[in-house]
Amino acid sequence: MTHMASVQWLRVISWCLIVIGCYFSWATAEPVNALSVMFVDLVFLPIDGAQTYAAQETRLLSAIAGGVTVGLGAAVLSVTNAVYLVDRERGRRIIMTFMLAWFISDGIGSALAGAPFNAVVNCLILVPVIYPLLAARPDPSSL
Repeated sequence: MTHMASVQWLRVISWCLIVIGCYFSWATAEPVNALSVMFVDLVFLPIDGAQTYAAQETRLLSAIAGGVTVGLGAAVLSVTNAVYLVDRERGRRIIMTFMLAWFISDGIGSALAGAPFNAVVNCLILVPVIYPLLAARPDPSSL
């Protein structure tokens, strides 16, 4: 993968994170929270319909988590455009640092909350962000 292809990939993934975060932050009331309810049912295996978004505390934490996800997407986008685009190695280190910090802390917290499967689900966010960072090679035109 060329460096410019990895930049484009990171931009797309960043916007996906921002959209997902907006959904979890803003869609805390019925009926628009159906995907959120399915998500918490998934991470608290087995899938049995036992989890809901009924508690005010759950909706608050969803709004906070959604806001953090928007921030994560905005951070990846900002570092991609301001640093990674011009200094591939420095940008890679910065993005990898905060993505791994998020992944590890979120995974440990999820396990402590009784939802260790969320760490597996978080791989759906981590892998698409770190893949272009690890796969990128210098563009032939820049050699």
